[in-house]
Amino acid sequence: MEAKVEGSAEPLSAPVAPESRSSKELLTSARLGALGLVLSLLAILWFFRVLVRDAEAASFTSVDPAASRVDFGPGWSDPRWEALVSATLAQLPPLHPERAEDVRLVEDTLLKLPIVAAVGETRVLWPDGLRVAIELRQPVACVRSGDVYFAVSVEGIVLPGAWSTPPGHEGKFLPLIVLEDEVRGAAWEGNVLDSAGAHDGLAVAAALERELAADDWVRLGRAVIDARTARTTSVEEPGTVLLLEGARRIHFGRSPNLDAPGELPVKNKCASLARALRLAESGEPPVDWELVDVRWDVPEVLPRGGLPKPPKKK
Repeated sequence: MEAKVEGSAEPLSAPVAPESRSSKELLTSARLGALGLVLSLLAILWFFRVLVRDAEAASFTSVDPAASRVDFGPGWSDPRWEALVSATLAQLPPLHPERAEDVRLVEDTLLKLPIVAAVGETRVLWPDGLRVAIELRQPVACVRSGDVYFAVSVEGIVLPGAWSTPPGHEGKFLPLIVLEDEVRGAAWEGNVLDSAGAHDGLAVAAALERELAADDWVRLGRAVIDARTARTTSVEEPGTVLLLEGARRIHFGRSPNLDAPGELPVKNKCASLARALRLAESGEPPVDWELVDVRWDVPEVLPRGGLPKPPKKK
């Protein structure tokens, strides 16, 4: 009796070579490994960059004063003054933003400049440096030194920047102060004029600045203030004299900074001066004058050529 051998019904297939399967797995693993390494490196670089950026933004070690932003505020601002401030800041060493003494050094250095009246808030701005607010001294007059002119503040400080003619600003010229012979040599940049004629003349210039309207300054034109005898004013002595274009004169009397009982308030004098400046164009009839004395309640006006002669009696 023969034994029956039952065979498998599944089809036979060729076996896969072990070497081929191992190569594919290795290639896939290598690709995944390289991709993981690249992603890890990118993550590390990103983290490091964010860390450095945050650290720099939170605290930086120094600020260059040369990169400061300066706010000069309103008023007269000579471009040469702005350049002087920038050059001064550029000479300062780098400062630490969190040290009050470093910021104070900037303020103290700027206050030494004759053009700076005050330094306001000084702030550190990342990443630009400093932001400084400056109040500039405002000139009210000028003085002559040799062949040039210098603007002068109301305190008598001679401000930097020579001019070939009396400087003007926004349609008006700074009045020229006449100095005593012995102090004319003191008109150099940064110096303080300390004489009676300078102080009294500057007080008159400041009063004109305060009281006259913009169109009055246009009518005034170039003016000279001679206050060397302001302290000896009398009925015969006119005291301060304003010399105007067209050979015109104003007798102004004592300076506003003097205690002078009996003198008209400076506001009244300036109002009379403004009316006199309009006489040539709005008077009834128009008056071309050569002298106005504003020391009295009713100003005295001397027409050009003198007072008209009374008619001859027949």
